[in-house]
Amino acid sequence: MQATTPVYTIMTKRPETVKPSDTMEEVRAIFERYGFHHIPVVENEKLVGLVSYTDYLRLVRSIYENNQENQINEKTLHATLVKDVMTKNLLCLTKDDSAETALRIFKTNQFHSLPVIDDNHHLVGIITTYDLMKVLEKIFVSRTNGVDNPG
Repeated sequence: MQATTPVYTIMTKRPETVKPSDTMEEVRAIFERYGFHHIPVVENEKLVGLVSYTDYLRLVRSIYENNQENQINEKTLHATLVKDVMTKNLLCLTKDDSAETALRIFKTNQFHSLPVIDDNHHLVGIITTYDLMKVLEKIFVSRTNGVDNPG
């Protein structure tokens, strides 16, 4: 990988998504099933927000801190909509933005994921700090094994 490598070569294509009208129970199911930490929110094929695992935990903590009966807490989770929890007005990348651009945004803003969109604001993928770490690991392993090692 080079600094100019486009993000589309390392991003996750067609990530799991939710709609603003979905419930946070559906978000919980995706987090538990796949182990993701970020879920793009799409409406009419356009990116409108993002729900992070931190957003979900913040909601759960606030629900359960009320020390209500478990059944009431679960009903609250089933009734809370994604649109009430999601982050809006996201910073996004295009598929042709470079890996270096993604790294700089992650470092400057302390983000852990960036949606990747096309010119019509349609979601085409998502790139995470983990995606970049996997690529960097490959580079370091190949250098350790003598590949790209001029000496």
